[in-house]
Amino acid sequence: MDVVRGQTDVTAYPIEDTDRFLRNPAMGWAIYIDSFEKPFPDAEDYWRRQDPNIGMASLLYIRVPWSLMEPEEGCYAWQADDNYRRLIAMALERGLKLAFRVYMDSKDACRQATPQFVFDAGARGYVNETKQGMPFQTPYVLDAVFQAKLDRFVGAFAREYDKPGIVDFIDAQGLGWWGEMHNLNYLHGPQKKRAFQWIVRLYSGHFHHVLLGGQYGKGGFSYGLQEWAIREHGYVIRRDSFGSPIWFKEPDKRQIAKLWPSVPVFAENCYHTFAGRPEWYEGDGFQTLHDMMARVVQDAVDMHANTLDLRNPEDAELWMSTTPELVRDFALRCGYRFVLTEVTYPGEMAAGQEYVIRHTWKNAGVGKLPNDNRNWRNKYKLSFALLKRGDGTPVCRILADAEPAEWLQGVEYRYETLFACGDCPSDVYDLAVAIVNTEQRNEPEIRLALKGETLDRKWYIIGRTTII
Repeated sequence: MDVVRGQTDVTAYPIEDTDRFLRNPAMGWAIYIDSFEKPFPDAEDYWRRQDPNIGMASLLYIRVPWSLMEPEEGCYAWQADDNYRRLIAMALERGLKLAFRVYMDSKDACRQATPQFVFDAGARGYVNETKQGMPFQTPYVLDAVFQAKLDRFVGAFAREYDKPGIVDFIDAQGLGWWGEMHNLNYLHGPQKKRAFQWIVRLYSGHFHHVLLGGQYGKGGFSYGLQEWAIREHGYVIRRDSFGSPIWFKEPDKRQIAKLWPSVPVFAENCYHTFAGRPEWYEGDGFQTLHDMMARVVQDAVDMHANTLDLRNPEDAELWMSTTPELVRDFALRCGYRFVLTEVTYPGEMAAGQEYVIRHTWKNAGVGKLPNDNRNWRNKYKLSFALLKRGDGTPVCRILADAEPAEWLQGVEYRYETLFACGDCPSDVYDLAVAIVNTEQRNEPEIRLALKGETLDRKWYIIGRTTII
C-alpha cells in the first residue's frame, strides 16, 4: 500500500487486486446438476468430474423435476435420498452456494415431472411426453388440486432452503417446458394473468430471505406481468439463451437494459451438451466452439450479468480446456468487485472523540450487489473497525452511511464517515474495513478486490492508528 502522511491524518491508496477470483454471494460461474435425461448423478462420480472445473465457480445450480424432490407425498429428497444429501453436502464443503429450479412439466424429462400422487388426488392434466411406452402427465396450472399440492411442497422447500447462508437464488416459477414458462398454450386471456400471478405469489409467500428470479422476456407472458413480479415481489431477472443470435436478439437485450441497474441479471448460456452436437451452434452461424463461447461471455458482460454457467461436467470440461481465458475473464469481471481507492484517517485518536474518515470506492465488476432486493433488506453494510494487532479481534466498529448496492462500474463514490473509538484502552490498533452482514452479527462477508494485508480475505487492514 502507498501511504502519504500529513501532520495529523494518514492518506492511504490501497492497491486494486485485478487477478484474484472472489467467491462472493450472488455472482460467478455456476456448475449444474440438470436432471432431465437422468436422475441425480452419483455424488462421488459427479464431484470427481467437476472438481477440476470449480476453481472459479461460485454456484451449484440444480434443475430438477418436482417428482425427484418429493417422490412420495411428504417424503423429500433432502430427508430421504442419501445420494442427494451427499451431492449437497459436498457442494457446501467446496464453498459453493446453491440455486434451484424445480419444474412441473414433463416435456423431455427423465420421468414424470409432477409426482403421481398429485394426479391420484384428482389433479387434471395431459400427456406431453412418453418414454419407453410410459406416458408422462403434466398438470393444468390452474387446477386446484395441483395448486394445493405444489403450495405444500414449496412451503417445505422453503423451510429447508430459504437460507441465504447456503442458497443464493431460486428460479421461482418452473412452469412450462423445461421450467422456462413457455408452451402453456392452453392458457388464454385472463387465465394467463391468473396463472402467472399465482406462481409468483406462491414462491414469494414462502421465501423471504433468498433471492427469487423468473424468466424475463420468454414464455408468452407480457412484459407488464413480468415487471409486476419484479416491482411488487422483488424478482431478479433470470434469463436463458445468452449467446444465441436466434433466441437472444437485440430487442431482448434492449428490454433487459431498460431495467438496469435497478434489477440484477442472472444469465444462462443457451448452448449445453455441445460436445456431441456441434451442429447446434454451427447452425446458428458460429464457425468454431470458441466463437460461440466468446459470444456467450460477451452477451453476459454487455448485459451486466452476475452469473453464467459452465453447466454439466462434459460442458464444464470443454469450457476449461478450450477457453480457459474466457472463463477467467468472466470470473474477474462478473457481478461486483469492490475497490477502496483512497482513504484518509486519523493517525491518532483520543478515546471518546469523533473523527472523520474520508473514503472513495469503485466497482470494477459489470454487475451489482443486489443488496437493495427486498429479500436481502440492505443487510450488507460498509464497516470500519479497530482491531487488536496480532489476533485481529475488533475492539470498536461502526457502520458507514454508504449503500454498496448503488456502486456501479465507471463511477467513483466518495464518503465522509464519523468514527469514535469509545473507551478503548490506549494502544496501537489496526484500522480495518469490510462489508459485513448485519444479519450475521456484523461479521465480514463480502470479499474486497484489494491487495495487501487482510484477515481471512475479509477484513482489509488499512493501516495503524494510536488511541491516546
